[in-house]
Amino acid sequence: MSKRISVFEIIADSSLTGAPRHLLTLMSGIDKVKFIPTVITPAGPLVAELKKRKIPVFQVPMKGRADRAAINAIFKLLKKYEPDIIHTHGQRAGLVGRLASRSLHIKRIHTEHTYTHDFRLGNPLLHVTHLQVMKALDRWTDKVIAVSNAVKKFLIESKITKPDKITVVYNGITPLRSKISEKDIEEFRKKNGIQPEDFIIGTVGSLNPAKDTATLIKAFARIAKSVPRAKLVIVGRGHLKHFLERLAKKQKIEDKVVFTGSLANVLPALSTFKIFVLPSLSEAFGITLLEAMKVGVPIVATRVGGIPEIITHNHNGLLVEPKSPKKLSATLLKLINDKKLMRKLCSNHAKTVEKFSAETMIRKTEDVYKSLFK
Repeated sequence: MSKRISVFEIIADSSLTGAPRHLLTLMSGIDKVKFIPTVITPAGPLVAELKKRKIPVFQVPMKGRADRAAINAIFKLLKKYEPDIIHTHGQRAGLVGRLASRSLHIKRIHTEHTYTHDFRLGNPLLHVTHLQVMKALDRWTDKVIAVSNAVKKFLIESKITKPDKITVVYNGITPLRSKISEKDIEEFRKKNGIQPEDFIIGTVGSLNPAKDTATLIKAFARIAKSVPRAKLVIVGRGHLKHFLERLAKKQKIEDKVVFTGSLANVLPALSTFKIFVLPSLSEAFGITLLEAMKVGVPIVATRVGGIPEIITHNHNGLLVEPKSPKKLSATLLKLINDKKLMRKLCSNHAKTVEKFSAETMIRKTEDVYKSLFK
């Protein structure tokens, strides 16, 4: 295909967490000589970031899993602008985007950012229904991108898609090009009541069941008894915030737990962490692990989903079994008391970040786009 390829990216999450950050990285680096990118997403922080980068964006509310208004609005946009490809991200966008385009002559790509064998919806019936819908939508899908081998394994073994349709493209991260501003770090500390001498254990992610921040709070309650200057910093937003605040109060550590909300730039926050923890029950990839590595923070994470594809135990991080406050606290205390181990883990971060580069992710995604026209 000699002309520029027009690609409409569709995503229902307009926050700045995992999948939206991935999309923002892709849009920032895509070859504008070969591709014409446009994004369809609801109103949210992602929109402002896209506009800063001069990426065309249409704001379409996507309120439900089968939002007819969203399907109709997207259909009208696709019919008017006639892109060569739509690329959907996540469950809701994957549904409305593929339904909206099914009568149009457009190539379709879907990236699966969530499902692995570890992932479960709270409602078993809804979980089964989701899997059935994913299988049905595959008929209107030319290519599937999995963000890890754990995702690929799940999609193939669950017969959601065929092996010849699927490609693994790891999420990528840009290298740290300049030192993080001391002013930004100090502003973060001041805003959140953090002192330079505090020992910060932190996490970044949506406050939802899959992230299992509750286990981290319970583990931290054990640690706080023996590390008086310890504080737990939780970066992110979500519907479990009030539950987690109550849990911290119940554990009698509410004065040591800081909820920052969502941050457009997490690097100043990460720079205050002494240890980064990802306590997820399910994780398709875990881009925040790379962000923590980028600023040189030792990592403890759960052995689930795509995390072991990034973290090698005792090499560039420590892995623990999920949903065990006792095991998590023991591992954290081990790391707190072993500065040599901390240095060893951090010494292997640079090579890991290099392996999962944004440039590689962007070029491989572009290759998937181009493969549809060979």
